[in-house]
Amino acid sequence: MHLSVKQVERFYNIWFPLLHYANRQLKIVESFPAKWRNANVEPAVAVPLRDALWENDSLREAFIADNPAGLSVDDLALVASWKYRVTGNFFVFRYLKKYAIFLTGDSPARGYSVRGITGPIEEIIGQYLPLYVQTTLLPFKDCIIYDSLLSSYPILFGGGIRTSLQNTYRDIQEREGILTTLPPDAVSKPDRVRTANKKVLTKFREYLGQSGLSPQKMQEHTDNIADFAYDFLLSQKPPRFLSDIQKRDVEEYLTQFDNVNLISLKRFVRFLRDSTRMDWDQAEEILDFLKHRPHQ
Repeated sequence: MHLSVKQVERFYNIWFPLLHYANRQLKIVESFPAKWRNANVEPAVAVPLRDALWENDSLREAFIADNPAGLSVDDLALVASWKYRVTGNFFVFRYLKKYAIFLTGDSPARGYSVRGITGPIEEIIGQYLPLYVQTTLLPFKDCIIYDSLLSSYPILFGGGIRTSLQNTYRDIQEREGILTTLPPDAVSKPDRVRTANKKVLTKFREYLGQSGLSPQKMQEHTDNIADFAYDFLLSQKPPRFLSDIQKRDVEEYLTQFDNVNLISLKRFVRFLRDSTRMDWDQAEEILDFLKHRPHQ
């Protein structure tokens, strides 16, 4: 759940010179060490520097151009990649073996797999989850880390928020998945859509199984929605997720394709509605449209 000793050295050998450089330009604190070895810097000193750095990309770009620390080409490229950082508030939702899951609170929500630096994030913020934190996420080669400065809010979450976060986590997994790299487009959108739609189709089949349908009917309805996903939604620009369909998608699909099974579409929309994957009113609007559509 955290970087190797070698990776820790690499990060701090970049991070301290970068903050030192920002302070020389802005003079925010009295002094900041240019090297991290044996340095003892309080968060109260580093945080205002960090905030100023991320608010002004020209500082990071000037650091790359001047290269005051004599960094390697690869290290400078890493600093350049930090333009893809994500700053904000996150819910630390779950600890897994290799990383912690951070969820955003905006819509649509995103999930990030975040590694600790010198130790697991769990050791820094504790085992009690969910926890609401503020930090900046950074790409670090083939993984995501945070910028070493993380503050938490003393908020206790009740059952309603926990259920909502669980649903958010499920929805993220069924859309683009938990992001393991920055920027997200490091993995192609069509591949992410295919993977997400496959998960939704699996859950849809399970839902059909609860209705007492025969295996043949379950497969028929699942195959029909798979056709909708791969023949229509995947060809859209940009490709669309099954969990994100809207009334206009259904309308266009029925216009472009003949012999569409309306019963399969109705069952799928009910599945999205009943599992809270789709807003109730939005689902009812689509179902009403399909109800008054002549069978093909």
